[in-house]
Amino acid sequence: MEGAFTHMGNHLVSDSAATINAGAGDDESILDSDLTRSTLTGSRRRRVDDDEETDVYDDDDMESMVSMAVDGANGKAGMKAEEDVELPPHACAYCGIHNAGSVVKCLACNKWFCSARGNTSSSHIINHLVRARHKEVQLHPNSSLGDTILECYNCGTKNVFLLGFIPAKSDTVVVLLCRQPCAAMPSQKDMNWDTSRWQPLIEDRSFLSWLVPAPTDQEQLRARHLSPQMIAKLEELWKDNASATISDLEKGAGQEEVIAKVLLRYDDAFQYQNVFGPLVKIEADYDRKLKESQSQDQLVVRWDMALNNKHTASFILPKLELGDVKLAVGDEMRLRYTGELRPHWEGVGYVIKIPNNQSDEVTIELRTKGDHKSVPTECTHNFSADYVWKATSFDRMQHAMKTFAIDEMSVSGYIFHRLLGHEVAAAPMKTQMPRKFSVPGLPELNASQINAVKSVLQKPLSLIQGPPGTGKTVTSATIIYHLAKISGGQVLVCAPSNVAVDQLCERIHLTGLKTVRVTAKSREVGQQNGRF
Repeated sequence: MEGAFTHMGNHLVSDSAATINAGAGDDESILDSDLTRSTLTGSRRRRVDDDEETDVYDDDDMESMVSMAVDGANGKAGMKAEEDVELPPHACAYCGIHNAGSVVKCLACNKWFCSARGNTSSSHIINHLVRARHKEVQLHPNSSLGDTILECYNCGTKNVFLLGFIPAKSDTVVVLLCRQPCAAMPSQKDMNWDTSRWQPLIEDRSFLSWLVPAPTDQEQLRARHLSPQMIAKLEELWKDNASATISDLEKGAGQEEVIAKVLLRYDDAFQYQNVFGPLVKIEADYDRKLKESQSQDQLVVRWDMALNNKHTASFILPKLELGDVKLAVGDEMRLRYTGELRPHWEGVGYVIKIPNNQSDEVTIELRTKGDHKSVPTECTHNFSADYVWKATSFDRMQHAMKTFAIDEMSVSGYIFHRLLGHEVAAAPMKTQMPRKFSVPGLPELNASQINAVKSVLQKPLSLIQGPPGTGKTVTSATIIYHLAKISGGQVLVCAPSNVAVDQLCERIHLTGLKTVRVTAKSREVGQQNGRF
């Protein structure tokens, strides 16, 4: 297919209909010659968020997506021999292949990756885009299509996982469209194409061969081979140091901290802390990197004044729409002004509104009062926003494990030994079982839910599990109701998220029990889901 298309502005123009049909299939056709812009559309293989699809592979899949590891003395010698050769800037960051027609530039990190497969099921460029969660690419200037940035002809989106092409009616141009919404609706530009024949640009975990052809077998034999583990570590290195190379990866080998394995049984609480403490630290470091990397530049801000005399800033986060950012009411964000109309400014505030059915805007309330003259309310452009990461929850985990290690009386003896995996005979609980397990205001329980309620009321520690929609929240609210009635006292209810606590509060309130919702002060200003 090489040479079937030439590049003219934003067109993908063919030399002849025969060459296009040879590469794209017998049933494909081409669009009118007066088009001034080309577009591509593609689709993602599996849902990631409600409003986004992308190819997602787990670690087991990723191991089959890259070349076999080169181990032993021969492998290392071959790798060093490859590194001694000065590679051009557009060489694949994984394997070093630099055939202009077979490499693609990732616009998010400005690194080049090739379409080599070797004995694997994924090209290097798709491997990188999935691991790094990047989505926009550009072809090489010396490729048959020139330095084309792949984008939708109709709306301009550059997400390659949503891009594809439609066979056209004449023999000059191939049109690229995004699958949703452009390929799913009639053309708005009076173009004559059949959207039902839309085909993705990415197929079998690689770009179509007429767009980015695979390197020759000889080029792949000469290329550097990395194991799946090395590729994963290299991607992690790039998050901290974008200019990191294979050499930096080899320097760091052997310097990794050895993490103790999680056990089913622990000798004492100190061993428990020594195992789980480093794991909590790793989770905290990952969460911090994730939050700090979720910055957004070039925002347009709309200013307003809240009833408490504090400034509010509303803006649209594109990364939030793509699913790259997770945001909740009460999260702390930093807003910066980087324009030239006034001195640079930054302020911190809490999220009080997230996108909903009525608006796509995020609104934060600044800490400073409305009479603070430094707030650039006269400016609307050139703002950036990022998260303010807090270690509070992770610090509490570490503190709890430290207390657990040095004070056996910090929890009951039964909980203490169960956490360590010791066999403990639970003393029978003398509980007056209710005559009816279903409670006022909640749906009737089924047999499985009734058994769960009985078990909890008779044992000091219980675990209830079930897939979504099986009534775990209703069952939990029922248990809380019975515990409150049996003991005549208060019941503390905790959950891993504010949404879960709100849903439990709603159900408990329906039973007639009095509930007190405890929340962080930063979330008190936000919208609560509870209607009580």
